[in-house]
Amino acid sequence: MYQRKHHRRSHRRSGKSAALLVSLLLLLTVTVGGTIAFLMDSDGPLSNLFNPSKVTTYVDETLDGETKKDVKIKNTGDTEAWIRAAVVVTWQDKDGNVYGQAPVAGTNYTAWTPGTDWLTGDDGFYYYKYPVAAGATTSNALITQISPIDDSPAEGYYLTVEIIGSGIQSVPETVFNTEWASSGLQVQGNKLADAE
Repeated sequence: MYQRKHHRRSHRRSGKSAALLVSLLLLLTVTVGGTIAFLMDSDGPLSNLFNPSKVTTYVDETLDGETKKDVKIKNTGDTEAWIRAAVVVTWQDKDGNVYGQAPVAGTNYTAWTPGTDWLTGDDGFYYYKYPVAAGATTSNALITQISPIDDSPAEGYYLTVEIIGSGIQSVPETVFNTEWASSGLQVQGNKLADAE
């Protein structure tokens, strides 16, 4: 009689274990199936909602015959930026070929100095002293006026003054101090100054 009771208890335990195992497998199947259904139920690819800022520039200038006047740089990007410009003066022909002799300021074209809010960097660029808001223009002209004085040294060549503007985001300030470190300038407060 003892053996029969023990056999019944063992049978009851294995029945409970089997029911528990079936319940766990059913729960796992529903969970995994639901997760797969959720992951596969989409209308298309997920799109990245992060829009990085852009910094672009435009050279705003007035041409009056052979005279270039009131040269400013506009921040056409969507974030506040530090602005710099390169001024490249060459003799070129109608096809854009550059003559080997460089024009001389004060001899071949009018000498000029950058506006009061512009600093000359160690790398040859001119840097606007203050950050420029998106859509705004440097309030102070880089070049007030520049024009040819003397004729070209070779037939078919004429004086070309190219302004190349560029910008870099103003925040955080470490961006300028790292990326444009060759300028010899650094951000101090909300303006540029000579690096110490």
